[in-house]
Amino acid sequence: MLVHGDRPSPRARYVIRHVLHNILGIDVVFVNDAETFRSAEGPRLSYGMQRHEGAMHVPFSGAIDHPLEGGAGPVVEGDRRSMFLVAGEEDVFAGIFHLLSLQDELRCTVRDVHGRIPSSALFTVRQGIADRPWVEEKALELGRSIEQRWPGTRQRASRYRHIVTVDMDNVLRYAGRPWWRAMGASVKEVLRGAWPPVAERWRVRAGRSPDPFTQALDRVEGLRDKMDRAIFFFLMQGDGAHDHAADPAHPLSRASMQRASRIGEVGIHPSYGTTDGHRSAEQERILLERIIGRPVASSRQHFLRWRLPDTLRHPAVSGRSEDHTLGFSDRAGFRAGTCTPFPWYDMEHERETEVMIHPFAVMDSALIERCGMQPAEVVRTMNTMSDRVRAVGGTFISVWHDRYLSGHREFGVWPQVFEQVVQHARA
Repeated sequence: MLVHGDRPSPRARYVIRHVLHNILGIDVVFVNDAETFRSAEGPRLSYGMQRHEGAMHVPFSGAIDHPLEGGAGPVVEGDRRSMFLVAGEEDVFAGIFHLLSLQDELRCTVRDVHGRIPSSALFTVRQGIADRPWVEEKALELGRSIEQRWPGTRQRASRYRHIVTVDMDNVLRYAGRPWWRAMGASVKEVLRGAWPPVAERWRVRAGRSPDPFTQALDRVEGLRDKMDRAIFFFLMQGDGAHDHAADPAHPLSRASMQRASRIGEVGIHPSYGTTDGHRSAEQERILLERIIGRPVASSRQHFLRWRLPDTLRHPAVSGRSEDHTLGFSDRAGFRAGTCTPFPWYDMEHERETEVMIHPFAVMDSALIERCGMQPAEVVRTMNTMSDRVRAVGGTFISVWHDRYLSGHREFGVWPQVFEQVVQHARA
């Protein structure tokens, strides 16, 4: 498809290429000369204030070229949930660029106790578009109009996929912990009369029983053929108030990381302090790569703490191909209104980068701990999200934690939930 814009810019090329090629599967050729565009035949799309005879037209509102400063941002209007209307028509490219460029993340100053933006402060939640993949729905609407006018233009349809990701926050429950921490935990258990956990802890530490949290790997391996990808994000620190991973040098930790790399893929889970520069995410990544013996291509910040644009420019992330941090910590939904991986656009340097952002739609701890959902409600919520992603041919990314997948003691019911969700979400 030939594409012409009245005001071509890196931003316009970025979003048009993503919508037409990445989502709709349409090859794109940009044409700057208006006369060449007008005289061409076949599928054509113009993005501007001027219409061209025989071409599909998307109105240009100007919003794509002007970062929003102050104010409440754009407004979603009408039943079609439109943004940036021009004489009743929607500048769909400006709306999608506003979401994919993460302008709301860059502008918002509200933070929770962990330095994260609460979902209630985000544009997608305030405007009521966080529950559906708005970007894909708008793109498919445009795609249907193109296909009606020029049948066969779409060379490939979007393919639904399910990517299971597991945050390995602990790796092990009992093994790989300092003796004084194990002793302190045992004293607390004795004082409340919890003798079985005390005995279990010391059996595991003595090597007479397997560590129960290693069962998280068993759960994923048992259902591996039902998912398109499986990625384990390993936390490499255990000495902070919010970092509780077992010692990565412990033989069972190393064995778990190496086994995970055989089951699926392994990513780095940069520790809590890396967001503030108190730790080096790059050093953590290098250590993980040495243990598994292969490069690490994916990253997700621990506690979903990121500071834009710095986090995405960090060597541990920018040198990798995928970042999986974008998602809600306190609800389900589509934080940036999309379920298709997209290249990060660096607003400050006005360029499309090689960092691919993979947005997730659901996370077990968000629904269980923050929303207070019971197992049946977690299943319904996750299945609803996967159905909505399936309807637009997107990528459904679910987030789980090793403690829940272990099924150990207080986590006993959650492996069944995991299996039900994976079975329902299978491609």
